[in-house]
Amino acid sequence: MDALTISELLSQAHIWHKTQNNAITTKRTTTPIPEINNKIAYLAGIVTGDGNLNVCKRKKGGYHYRIQIVGHKDDLKHIATLFKELFNYNPAVHRDERKANCYLININNAAIFFYFIKLGLFSGKKRNLKVPALIAANAAFFKHYMLGLIDTDGYIENNRVQLKQKEETFLKELVQLMQAHFHIKSNPPKVNYTDGKPFYYIRFPISDLQPDF
Repeated sequence: MDALTISELLSQAHIWHKTQNNAITTKRTTTPIPEINNKIAYLAGIVTGDGNLNVCKRKKGGYHYRIQIVGHKDDLKHIATLFKELFNYNPAVHRDERKANCYLININNAAIFFYFIKLGLFSGKKRNLKVPALIAANAAFFKHYMLGLIDTDGYIENNRVQLKQKEETFLKELVQLMQAHFHIKSNPPKVNYTDGKPFYYIRFPISDLQPDF
């Protein structure tokens, strides 16, 4: 990933910017464009789990490009430090008024938004989820992507993970990639219902998915 790649997407969106030293400068920010690494893969898992990429119309014309992540306050503080380290962007943690004991961060930065679009995430409603190809092809990246998913959509008990998602096919892909990269065996996705809506889950051991940052 480099600044020129992101610049092309910004130009298509008619966003004024310039590139220099592998960074994107807009009217408000200068954003370095990092190569994909374990921390980027982890953030991609976090966004897949408890995040959304949204394009919102401005009242005065044009659009806002935003990544929003919801969660617990301490978890979001850690996530915010990663965005600061990787993109020189320091999002504030705010209370989410829609839910009790829940907080959120907003990344209102078009360069970061299009970075994750180019990586393979999608804006709008989460449908037809897939592991980004660059992450799926690399065992280390996939491991950290899974850690992001576990920190958002999973829980650990007795050294086993239960991971819950709305999309059965996405969980099937995770099962196949865990087997291919780490020989981790998981049950096929099973279904349960929450408020009458079907959710799917898988269970697998955590032993080979320990974090290293």
